[in-house]
Amino acid sequence: MRAVRRVQVVWAIGAVATAVWACETARNPGGVQRDITPPNITLSSGGPGGATPATADTQPIAGGLHFNVNASDNLGLKTIRLTFSGGYIAGPLDSTFITEVKTITLAKSVTFPVGSGAGGLVQIVGRAIDGNGNFAEDTLWIVLSNVSALRVMLLAPSPGAVASTGRNLPVQVQAIQNEGIRKVGFIVSPAGAVTNPTTPPNDSITYSIPYADSVLYTDTLTVLAASGTFNIVGFAEDSSGRRATSGVVTVSVLSAANDTAPPSVTHTIGTRVELNDAITVHATDPSAISWIGFRIDTIGGPLAVRFDTLDVRAGNLTDVTRIDTLGLTAIIPQNQLPKNIIVRGYACDNAAARNCAYSQVGGVPRAAAKADTVLAVAGITRPLPGGSHIGDAIFNKNGGTAGELYLTNTPLSRVEIFDVASKTFGPGISTAGPFPVGIALWPRSSDPVNPDYGDTIVVANSGGTELSVIDVRAGVRRLVWRQDLPDILIETYKVIQTGGIFLEDIEVFDVSDRPQYVATVCRPAGGPCAKDSIFALYSTTPTASSTSPFSGRATIRMEKLRNPAEFAYNPDSLFGHLFWEIAGDSTLTSRGNDTLRIELRRGRPYNSQQVVLSACRGVMINMSRFGLGDSTFVRNSGDFTHAFFGEGGNVSTQFARVMSYSARGSLRHGAPTFLTCSTSGFTTDAGFNDEDNGMTPAIDVSDFISNTGIRILSIATNKNGQTNLVRADSVYILDEGLRLKGTSCPLNPSGSACVQGAAGMDMNSNHDFAAGNPGTTAFGFAGDSTNRVMFVARPDGNIDVFDTFFYGKIASIPIRDPIVGPLRVAKDALGNQFLFGVTTTGLVTVQLPAIPNPFPIRASTRGP
Repeated sequence: MRAVRRVQVVWAIGAVATAVWACETARNPGGVQRDITPPNITLSSGGPGGATPATADTQPIAGGLHFNVNASDNLGLKTIRLTFSGGYIAGPLDSTFITEVKTITLAKSVTFPVGSGAGGLVQIVGRAIDGNGNFAEDTLWIVLSNVSALRVMLLAPSPGAVASTGRNLPVQVQAIQNEGIRKVGFIVSPAGAVTNPTTPPNDSITYSIPYADSVLYTDTLTVLAASGTFNIVGFAEDSSGRRATSGVVTVSVLSAANDTAPPSVTHTIGTRVELNDAITVHATDPSAISWIGFRIDTIGGPLAVRFDTLDVRAGNLTDVTRIDTLGLTAIIPQNQLPKNIIVRGYACDNAAARNCAYSQVGGVPRAAAKADTVLAVAGITRPLPGGSHIGDAIFNKNGGTAGELYLTNTPLSRVEIFDVASKTFGPGISTAGPFPVGIALWPRSSDPVNPDYGDTIVVANSGGTELSVIDVRAGVRRLVWRQDLPDILIETYKVIQTGGIFLEDIEVFDVSDRPQYVATVCRPAGGPCAKDSIFALYSTTPTASSTSPFSGRATIRMEKLRNPAEFAYNPDSLFGHLFWEIAGDSTLTSRGNDTLRIELRRGRPYNSQQVVLSACRGVMINMSRFGLGDSTFVRNSGDFTHAFFGEGGNVSTQFARVMSYSARGSLRHGAPTFLTCSTSGFTTDAGFNDEDNGMTPAIDVSDFISNTGIRILSIATNKNGQTNLVRADSVYILDEGLRLKGTSCPLNPSGSACVQGAAGMDMNSNHDFAAGNPGTTAFGFAGDSTNRVMFVARPDGNIDVFDTFFYGKIASIPIRDPIVGPLRVAKDALGNQFLFGVTTTGLVTVQLPAIPNPFPIRASTRGP
């Protein structure tokens, strides 16, 4: 009864309010005012504090679709309605409020089942409605990344297209789906507005097995309508029968009689362009288009360095889109880049008067002409396969004609091969193993002057507990073997007394992590690399089952690379090592520390378990600070004598750490290190005590910590391992012992602070200077200061070049897109130096010109 009375009372209040409003409408004495103020609503991508409204964001479908809704009203919100279209169709989804809500923030998440066909550009429209029916809307675009999505695009006609009776209109529909397209076509409404002159007339095409994963359907219609408008929409069906449609384009039918108006012309081009980038010119006119093209002028230089047009009269088309390359490679030399150019689209119609026009603002005939001033920059960019994420890259000067770049494509479990001579990607190596990240070359010689390597790569498989050794020779491109990696048991050893009885208390942390980044060295350093003396040094990626203090924490390890076919799974032929040396040192204080003990286990078919560090060694460690960041970077020197490590990713310590490794250090392991000892007078321990003195000792690691920022974005090491770089809040230049020699700072546009947000970094391929030694190499020969440089990517699309001794900037190389992945500098077999970088749109290749270094070869030798 109480609930019923409440409903009646609410209804009565509503009735009174309605009556009052009816009265006020008649005479409105000012006693009651109608609510006419609409609400406010804002959509933003990601979690709280995400991207700005209406900014496209890319989200992988595996993580779901995430966005925020912020809404408010002066009196109270009633409903927030969400509708979805494009790559995901749903809704409306309503959130209705039964109590007074003036302001609200909603974090929305949409999850998708495995195999969902959703994906592509998703439009989200949010509408906030108040109690009086006032409303406001906001729109958000999010790219839902899904290789299984069925995407349909109507490429022609373009929005704003016009037509006239008897003229032709192109239709072009593209459909993409990784499991194959079964059918593609288009629908015209009303159907009688056009006729299809093709034989036989079709509005769709059906394919047979095997289905292609990308199809392009092109047709030409003849317009019958004399006036009005008609709509065209593309559609497609995938191999499973799922159907999707494109956006709708409305075509206006105009009269072509006595046409004296020029065509409507627009062009599309980026603000920074490579010399062979594409330009898109779109022209539409009821009299059909006769000529279409573009014009390029240089600022302060010759006019019309290129004026390119194409005769398209034969098509009798009222809507024409031309995509062509700028074709400036032979016109603008590389040494003149960057260079500002002026670009305009151009078209003429097919009327008797031959009306012509350059691009217009908004594409409106007789509107103001539109010319874009763009910056022509260095480099050639090639797109990566769809769904790619590059984990790491390495260059092989022996591959192909001039060399090959190998890139680990993590989500596609493949190694991509980029041929430098042709600037193209070839077929990838699909046997690279699950989720490859790190990649390294197979050393043949660690000679300090002419190091060498074979046509073999080592890949770290973060989707398994193994390394893949792959033959990359042309015509072979296959897996040779997979190196099984051991399970590491990290233990703390204590002796406790209970009731007069002494007991060993061993706490075990099973750290069966997967490899992430990898480097290779050979021992002993300085000469030919023996077949059984190749070692992989690698960081790990934590597993979800890792418990504190190793939850989300990584380690760095070493493994001798041996083909199991050559030793019949004999575990005595293998060697693995956990680098405890970076954190354990018995010379340091033991307050609050534990005695470290390590066991190494290899499961079947090896079925071996050994103590590789016993309590007898007396290594004291603070276990809570032992683990590293979950994306710890690893690189080896060009001569395979050194490796360098940087603690990246999520770092729980106050400061990130770096470590270095020298293959010249002594390595003690196995039987000569065996010890048995008493640990209390009543208990004993025994085992091997493997120790690698090539790894940075703990005291040097802590010395570096005091000199750096907290977040490491990337690392680099030079040809001989004597100069090391760390990208954090600045670029830190370190020597082999991790002593800080200096810093360099890519400045923001105002010059007031170091620019943040970029990671890519590398040194000149011939950089063999020792940090802190400007005038000679590490081996005492006269140095060339043009080799003493490093390349540092910026988030604005430029690459700054710095001297690594005087630390000043000497040049800047502009490229089209910001580098967001690995950056590598290498020389091909012909001696040309290239820069490779993974950008937001693919892989950019820049052939580097000679870059003069204005800083002196050496410091002054004059005494005080």
